[in-house]
Amino acid sequence: MLTPILPIGIRESMAKRRPRKHRKLELRLGAKGTRIAGITFGIAMIAATIGCVLYSHAENDPTYTEDPPERFEPQPLDKLDRIEGWVPYWSNQAQIAKAASEAGFTDLLFFNGSVADNGDVKLENEEGLMRGLAAAGHARSWLTVTNHGGSLQGALIDNPDAHAESLLKAFRSSGCSHLDLDYESLSFEQADALERLAEKVGNDLPAGAKLSLTLQPVDSRLRPRQREIYTRLLESPQIYTVRLMMYDYHWRGSLPGALYPLPAYERLVKQWARFAHKLTLCLPLYGYDWWRPEDTSVPQGEVVTLRDVKALAAKPGFDVVWMNNDGELAARYREGGTHYAALPSLRAIQLRVQLGLDWGVPGVSFWHLGCAELRPVAQACARDVNPDEGVSYDNGASWNDWIDPFKRRVCTVITGDGKQTLEEIAEAHGVPRATMYRFNEQVVDSNLEGQTVYIPK
Repeated sequence: MLTPILPIGIRESMAKRRPRKHRKLELRLGAKGTRIAGITFGIAMIAATIGCVLYSHAENDPTYTEDPPERFEPQPLDKLDRIEGWVPYWSNQAQIAKAASEAGFTDLLFFNGSVADNGDVKLENEEGLMRGLAAAGHARSWLTVTNHGGSLQGALIDNPDAHAESLLKAFRSSGCSHLDLDYESLSFEQADALERLAEKVGNDLPAGAKLSLTLQPVDSRLRPRQREIYTRLLESPQIYTVRLMMYDYHWRGSLPGALYPLPAYERLVKQWARFAHKLTLCLPLYGYDWWRPEDTSVPQGEVVTLRDVKALAAKPGFDVVWMNNDGELAARYREGGTHYAALPSLRAIQLRVQLGLDWGVPGVSFWHLGCAELRPVAQACARDVNPDEGVSYDNGASWNDWIDPFKRRVCTVITGDGKQTLEEIAEAHGVPRATMYRFNEQVVDSNLEGQTVYIPK
C-alpha cells in the first residue's frame, strides 16, 4: 500500500464476513443485527482490513492540479439508465433481491466472490446466491468479486494468469450474467495491472457478458498519479463501466464529518467528465454516529443506516441540520456526552443523482441494499423530486461550523509559516502522526504557509 500523505477517509465495507484478523462490531439494521468489520486507523501503516478504502493524497505528486486536465462540455441526461445495488452474501439474498426488483432497481450486484491472498477466487454462500438470482425478477445480475481490503499482490502481480482463470471459473459457476471486480486498496503497480487483467478476462467472458470495475476514487487530490491508469481503464473496450466509491470521507475512526462532501463529489465528476457515459457513482445507505469527548481521543463511531434515521432523530434534544456546503444531513445530541452523526438521506442521494445527470453519468450504485427501504431510494434517483426524509431539519453551512470550535478547544492553533511540514510540527510537539493528520484534514497543500494548523494537546 502506498504511504498516505493527507488522509481524508476510509471506506468501511459493511459485514464482509470473510475470516480475517479483524475485530467486529454490530451494525444497527433496524431490529436486526448485522455484523460489520471494524477498521483500525493508522497513518504510518494503514492495516489491510476488510473493505478498506483510503481517501488521500496517496502520492506526493508534483503534477497536482485543482482543475481537471481538460475542459469538457457535459451532455446532460434526463434520467438514469441504471439504478444498482449490492446484495451481500451473509444476508437473505432472495428477500433483498425481490424487494429491489420490485422497487425498480435495474441491476443487482451479488457480493459473493472473494479473492484469497494468492489470487484464488471462491464463491461464498452459493445456495443463497442461487436463491437471490431466482428472486431477481427483471433485474440484471452481476457477480461481484472482492479482495475485502486484503492484498492483491498475488492476484495482480505474482499470479495474474492463474487469477484470471480462477475469476472466470467462479463467474461461470455463479449463474450471474455479468462480472464486477471490486478491488480495493490498490498500490500504483497493482492499479496499473488492472488493464491487462481486464483484457484477458474480458476477452474470455461468454458472449453478452459485461465486465466492470469498482474502484476507489481518483482525481486531482485523491491518488493523482493514478489518473493516467484510470484514463486507460475508462478507454478500454473490455470494461463496460467503472464504479467509483463515493463515501467514507469520514469513517468510524475519524473525527466527525461529512460522509461524501458535495465539493469532492463534484470535483470527481468534473475530473472524469469526458468518460461520464462509462461512470457509475456509488453512494452509501449508511452513516456514522460518533460519541465525542472533549479531548483528542478518537472513539469508534457506530453505523447508522437509512432505516435508523427516523428513530435516531426522535431522541430528546436531537438537532438535525442540512449542511448546505456538504450537501448532506448532520445531527448532534447528548447521551452520555456529546454525539455527532453524519446521516444518510434521500435528499443527499437525489442531489448527487441530479448532479451526475447534469454531467451525463448514467448509473448509480448503493452499498448495501440491506440498509434501507428500497422503493423510496429508487424514487429519489431522479430529477426534480423532493424526497420525504421523515424528519424535520434546519439549515446550516458545513460540518466545520461544529468541528472547528471543538478543535480550537482541544488543540493549540497556529498559522503555518511554510518552514515546517505537518510531520515536523507533530514531531516537535510530541504528537503522533496519526493524531496530527486526523485533526488537520483541512490541509490540502504540503506548504503550510498561511494555513491554520491544529496541534492536539
